[in-house]
Amino acid sequence: MLDKKTTMGWGKIQVDGSEIWDAEPIFKNEKVVFKDWLKLLFYPKKWFLYNFIVKHVKSVIPAQAGIFSRGKIPVFTGMTEAESSIIRVLDIGCGTGSDVISLKKIFGRSVEVYGVDVVNLQMDLAREKIKKYGVWAEVKWYNGQELPFVEDYFDAIYTSDVLGHVADVRSWLSELNRVLKPGGVLAMFSESKLGRHAYVRNYLMSRGLNVDPHAEFHISLYSKNILREYIEASGFEIKKMYSAFWASFLVHPDEFFDKLQNQQKFPILKLINKILYKIKKRLHPYSTALCELYGLVEMYLLGKWVEAQGYVILAKKRYGKE
Repeated sequence: MLDKKTTMGWGKIQVDGSEIWDAEPIFKNEKVVFKDWLKLLFYPKKWFLYNFIVKHVKSVIPAQAGIFSRGKIPVFTGMTEAESSIIRVLDIGCGTGSDVISLKKIFGRSVEVYGVDVVNLQMDLAREKIKKYGVWAEVKWYNGQELPFVEDYFDAIYTSDVLGHVADVRSWLSELNRVLKPGGVLAMFSESKLGRHAYVRNYLMSRGLNVDPHAEFHISLYSKNILREYIEASGFEIKKMYSAFWASFLVHPDEFFDKLQNQQKFPILKLINKILYKIKKRLHPYSTALCELYGLVEMYLLGKWVEAQGYVILAKKRYGKE
């Protein structure tokens, strides 16, 4: 049995076959100041996702105040005027709550933050972690299909590294759309099928080696075009879509290391990978920070055009039938 106080690290596999996702929140102080915000430069996916949500929430708060001051109450199913005026953010697949805590630290009391996950153990760990960091946020178990909230409940949804684990993606995306308010935003990172520009990984895959570190848990991986089609068909308008870490062989040698080094073939790639892995490990944490910062620059410069194995997707729920 797992001691609930044990920090598992990313993607640790348990004896029952489950995969536990654990990390510490980026923001730990009572208030997030500019210096803290700069930490996101070294978390490129979160840089895009957090900023997208923050920008939307900032636009919603004065807009709602104006609506209610003029007596024009928006109609959200099953909610009173007071309930409709509350700003809410949902983390789907929240794991042990690190992003729930970071988002709550960003917004403070002005926004309610919720998290859901399909693993009960992770919910127990998340509740302990939320108490540890002194924030109020609610986390709930859900069955991976129906979210335990009424329609049009949230202003923003955050979800990262989840879609690839979902059995019925179309239904899941429709459920996200159901609980999101019209005009609300979806900030998502999704794993995908290998894109045409993932040269090293495609080369290895064509020769029988899948270096995806979570391959056994990925059941729904799609191309960039199919991902876009599914998301838009579910009632979202994609604002921006960035490929993440095209040059992963160079900057994330640790993702390749175990599977590649266990091969008898690929001697040149094995040698390059081993050298890069040792350099990165020896110079950690500076090498890791530099690689992540590079990832952010790469996403801005190339992310709209290259196709790798994961995408940051920034979308908005359409109003009505527009």
